[in-house]
Amino acid sequence: MYHRVHGVVTTYVAEFPAPFVPNLLTGLATNNNDIHAAAALQEVGTGPATAKRGQERAKLVKMLTKIENTGQVIGAALNDPAIIVQFSLEPAFSQMADEDLITAADTLKTAATPLAAEFESRGFVATFLADLQTRRDAFHNAVPAGSTVGPTETLVQEFAANDALIGEVEAIVENVWDADVPADAPKLAEFRFARHVLRVNSPPLTVTLAATRTGNAVTGTATFSRTVQAGDTVSLRWRVQGPAGPFADGPLTTLSANATSANASVTVTTGNPVEVVARVILSSGSQFDSPAVVV
Repeated sequence: MYHRVHGVVTTYVAEFPAPFVPNLLTGLATNNNDIHAAAALQEVGTGPATAKRGQERAKLVKMLTKIENTGQVIGAALNDPAIIVQFSLEPAFSQMADEDLITAADTLKTAATPLAAEFESRGFVATFLADLQTRRDAFHNAVPAGSTVGPTETLVQEFAANDALIGEVEAIVENVWDADVPADAPKLAEFRFARHVLRVNSPPLTVTLAATRTGNAVTGTATFSRTVQAGDTVSLRWRVQGPAGPFADGPLTTLSANATSANASVTVTTGNPVEVVARVILSSGSQFDSPAVVV
């Protein structure tokens, strides 16, 4: 969204007050560069674990890009702007923080599920949603817990700064251009489309976990950002703290309708500290993980 707004307003910059709008555009461009730099920190590091993360990240980015591009094509073919918006995530996948990339995978899977037949008619294999989940989980398993806090804090700050700048630009644009003036209407529509932020009918579920450990028994309470449906499930997954490795799955707990939290447990097979996440699986097949906690 930031790049789109910058591009549209730059094209018509002569129509706006100077030097105020050009200065806003300069600030927007500077923040965009800072966002790119912070996102690049996700790739900093050496050794097999970092190499594994980079490989899995690249695979996930490639797959998400294909799904996003095809989703936009489907939206255009169906003449449905809402679908196009659902498949227009910002920033670019290559610029997202690790945890944001995982959330993006969940978001696109949710958006693509009801359109599976449309994707398959455009060359996607019938298992592409399951393949996406596999790619997403492989990347998630390769990301050490807590490895992206610094870059993510920087990204949050830069996004907030950009949102403030966009608000100032929007106020000027809406004052200068009039939708009732034939010469202004198409430009205003172009700006409003560029300004649009992703909205989905069913937002990705955010899961948080509080866990305790007694010996090898781990119990936890998972809390959900919205209600779940009867038949959805939650489980605890664990791995030894340290170099990234695969998570082991605990038993599934079936959720009741409209639940906003649930308890789950798992037995670990080591006396060492472990990273634990709560995974919620919806009846649609979408999966959402909490941030890891160490017990």
